[in-house]
Amino acid sequence: MRNRNGVASAILAGALLAGCGSGGDGKAQTPAQDGTRAPGKTAEPAPGITVQLTAPPAYAADQGWQQTLAWMPKKYSSKPPVAVGAQTDVVAYVTVSEDGYVTQAREASTGRILFTGKPWEPPTSMSQAGRYGYDGDWVELPSVSTAFQDGREYVVTWAHGILGEDALNKGKEVVRLAVYPADASGDTVAPQREIDIPVQTLGANRGNDAADLRVEDYGTGLQVHWTGSSSGAVAVDLATGTIDTCGDSCAKGAAGEIRTGKGWLVQDTVFGSFQVPGAWTAFDAIPPGASAKKGEVSTDGVYRSVTRGHVFSSWHTQADKILSPLTAVHEAATGKLETSMPCEIRHDHAVASPNGRFVADGTVAFDLQRRQGTCLSKNEQRKEDVFVTAVTDAGTAYGTVGNGRGDASTAEVDLAGGTGTPKLLPPGTVVPSWALRDTGVFLTPGPSGGLLVSALKHK
Repeated sequence: MRNRNGVASAILAGALLAGCGSGGDGKAQTPAQDGTRAPGKTAEPAPGITVQLTAPPAYAADQGWQQTLAWMPKKYSSKPPVAVGAQTDVVAYVTVSEDGYVTQAREASTGRILFTGKPWEPPTSMSQAGRYGYDGDWVELPSVSTAFQDGREYVVTWAHGILGEDALNKGKEVVRLAVYPADASGDTVAPQREIDIPVQTLGANRGNDAADLRVEDYGTGLQVHWTGSSSGAVAVDLATGTIDTCGDSCAKGAAGEIRTGKGWLVQDTVFGSFQVPGAWTAFDAIPPGASAKKGEVSTDGVYRSVTRGHVFSSWHTQADKILSPLTAVHEAATGKLETSMPCEIRHDHAVASPNGRFVADGTVAFDLQRRQGTCLSKNEQRKEDVFVTAVTDAGTAYGTVGNGRGDASTAEVDLAGGTGTPKLLPPGTVVPSWALRDTGVFLTPGPSGGLLVSALKHK
């Protein structure tokens, strides 16, 4: 193997010995049998459904395609190496070959392979470099994200590790990005460019979306965020490879959250309010019912999350200045208040429908067209929170009930015209991790280990 990363080599070797496909006969399988085209080979037909999931009623459990990523260990701390692109209807994932990690992209609606990348070698993993806290259950894997910039969507494979370490030199900690246009085609596609982002983390991810290492597009282009001895936020221009740090906007007492077209949105680490310096502040668009007043010093208006260029924030009311029982949504570019409702957000992960009409984060969801919100927090009638995982263009939100651990119950709710009351789904029903135009993308344990990626069609 050309891959010299010890952890990566062990994972690759284990995957090849165990078989990289969905078969469970114990025989080693070639990359082509795993649905990954070997260099120079003809494209394999789209794999059909071999493992039927108990899916929500709107999805056909026997129509679509599946891909097993059998190389993956049972426990790891990175985000799953799967991503979707809502603009181009693409599903991208990381698989393996004899020579390294391989990025592959499929058309979501058909399963047709769009491109397969050249084997890629990430930097030396943090675990292999002997960094504390990155081993065992917290091992990191290469992952993948998508980003939309200047009218074009990209697939970005990324990995966290150390470059240039040897017996004399400490090396430097980086996140390496391998950038592919989502409309690329071919069997051994080289990245359009590779970009190394210097970072300084304090340890592996621990399931905290606000503190974990993140490589995502929040509707304002690809960004890298980390928390550590030198916490940081970097925006990446994928077309040129240039990076933009928060700089003066993130001076002492301010934390950079997202890069907008008018500069960095920063949060005051003392008072909690947020702004894009020189463009707008949270107090330019105070939601109705909030106790804050423009021009007064206040600890109100706390930034929570962002998706597709829509910022979620929490506010106090006159009746409750300890909790924050009011949630608002603002345009990231202008700060304009889009909508709000009385509901204390229990933050999980912000998501949006493919068409951008519906947005949600944890226990709050909004129809931006109707400027109406749905509160999914537990209350006098509802004994558990519902945390939204995905929203369709039609306004159906899917989520997990309670803490989502173990065999969690799942639910759906109509955000477009229903009562806003969650409907419990049958026991064992899994909900999509992403909703695309014609499909839902589900991530579940593989039939013989690893991760199963299922793209199921809408009925």
